Amino acid sequence: MRVAVAAAALLVKTAALSMAARGLPLQPSGKVVILGGGLQGCASAYYLKQRGFQDVTIVERTSVAAAASGKGGGFLARGWGSGPTRPLHEVSFDLHAELAKTLNLKTYRKIKTLSVTGELGLRGWPPADKPAKAPFSPDAPAWLDKEDTGAKLMDPDTAQVVPKELCEALFAASGAKLVEGRASGLEMDGDACTGVNVDGTTVPCDAVVCAMGAWSVLLEDWIGAETGLSVPLEGVYSSSIVFEGSPEVAAEPCALFCAEDSNSCHLEVYPRVDGSVYLCGIGGSDHVRGARLREGGDLQDASLMKANPDRVAAAVASFQGMAPFARGQTPKIEQACMRPCAPDAMPVLGLVPGTANVVCAYGHNCWGILWAPVTGLLISELLADGRVKAIPSLDPFSPRRFMRRAPKRGRARGDERVGEQW
Repeated sequence: MRVAVAAAALLVKTAALSMAARGLPLQPSGKVVILGGGLQGCASAYYLKQRGFQDVTIVERTSVAAAASGKGGGFLARGWGSGPTRPLHEVSFDLHAELAKTLNLKTYRKIKTLSVTGELGLRGWPPADKPAKAPFSPDAPAWLDKEDTGAKLMDPDTAQVVPKELCEALFAASGAKLVEGRASGLEMDGDACTGVNVDGTTVPCDAVVCAMGAWSVLLEDWIGAETGLSVPLEGVYSSSIVFEGSPEVAAEPCALFCAEDSNSCHLEVYPRVDGSVYLCGIGGSDHVRGARLREGGDLQDASLMKANPDRVAAAVASFQGMAPFARGQTPKIEQACMRPCAPDAMPVLGLVPGTANVVCAYGHNCWGILWAPVTGLLISELLADGRVKAIPSLDPFSPRRFMRRAPKRGRARGDERVGEQW
């Protein structure tokens, strides 16, 4: 009897050691493959480098910063989080300031943010005469039309960065290898991913991080049947434009959040360090899901995204109405990107239940640029330590909340299954 008990105990111990060897945490010598060359992927690679990981590969179908990470506005706000997202905002805002110094970013800076109302003469019906003196904050810049535009201070402690500069700098500093190609599946050995299929070849790994933005829906195709994972993302497909630089704007930078206007625009205005002005919130967003994001779909990759010319024209008209310097100009850039959004508008971060080493980092919605540093830090902690320290818990963001079914129903210690399962 004693021999049988000892043998059983040895068997359990051996199984546990085997799981540790093929799961988390990883040793710095482990191979990590990151799917997606946007900000979440590049930030993860960067912070893994800080933890001593030398064998990190980013698989990217198009190019680094090809989608929202290269075309977003770059607005950063520390105090705008609520509930579970509050620590994401606060920790990541501070990390942005550190990264700007470490990476010598030229486009990062602190700016104030204003709430703006345009078309004052059109507010109400029938249209009223314009007020003799519009309500106009002393914090508002001189480049706004004081007759047609009202402005007030919204937040004095915000910041901005051009996301493409940040993404490329994180990638360069990470030392990660870049494999350009289309990921088409995961090689699984039981509950562990051992490699990623890329254009007919296998890239071996000890852990894989899915950070493909809206295209992370593919992860469900690859392992959903075995794990019960659901990836209910949609891509919010929107246009944005950039106006040429202006000395007036360069001298008085501030971000603007504008009320909805008669062109159905709800403009967000982000002047940049060079005086150029980035505009989004121009309306007409398309909600993309399902087959459209998959192979053969009209938005199967980032290179297929194009600006909506009708919404570009509307944004130009709206902005010229509030900014005299832009009148007579046409945008120097017209572009589009997709924000990956989960049903509850929160990111999906953490280990896929039922797997030993498949990690999610997607669904960041409109805060993908702000939350990228903390996401990268959290992923590095999860892989290196098996748990996170930068925020209290990943539980609110776990992929478990979208599981179609619990893969097992026995005891669990966090995401680790313990004892008999049924």
